[in-house]
Amino acid sequence: MKRLVLACLAVAALASCNGGRESRAAEEELPKQNPIVTATSTQPPPPVDVNQQLKSISPAIPLYAGAQYRDDLTRRDTVMIRNQYGPQAEVYTLASDDSFPQVYHYYVTYLAQFRAWAPQAPYPPEQQNWRTLEIPLNQAMQDPFIPGDTIPPAGKQVTLQVAETEAEPHTVIRYIVTPAPMQTASK
Repeated sequence: MKRLVLACLAVAALASCNGGRESRAAEEELPKQNPIVTATSTQPPPPVDVNQQLKSISPAIPLYAGAQYRDDLTRRDTVMIRNQYGPQAEVYTLASDDSFPQVYHYYVTYLAQFRAWAPQAPYPPEQQNWRTLEIPLNQAMQDPFIPGDTIPPAGKQVTLQVAETEAEPHTVIRYIVTPAPMQTASK
């Protein structure tokens, strides 16, 4: 019985033997039919100038100075925005490490110069875990106290969304641009 066990062990050891040579994964050849692609020649998209894009709609659109355009967040948000606002909607996502109350205060103070915008408290309410602000700028930015630019109500529609996040960056600012509303024939 003992000889049988030793014979089985010897056969098993010889079957897995590679001639006394240690094998390495690096020595194996790559498959010929499906080679591994090491690099692609695609160029990164040119940087987007959000300031220029929004100023082409109206120079009165406010941009928070501490926010930077984030292409990665914009690409992620594009899917959600197009599902909600339609396939022709565009989104420009900016991010800031400033706190939500700072960003909120800037936009609320800026929009207070327009009579069409219902005034809100200059600071967001306390004890709120998740804070957001959404403003249709075409409707809000009409009839300013100080003469200046407004957004044409019949032009491209711009919606401002400001959201507090639980991670970095602290505040996300989205400008959602949709095509001009359809003109209905009046009788």
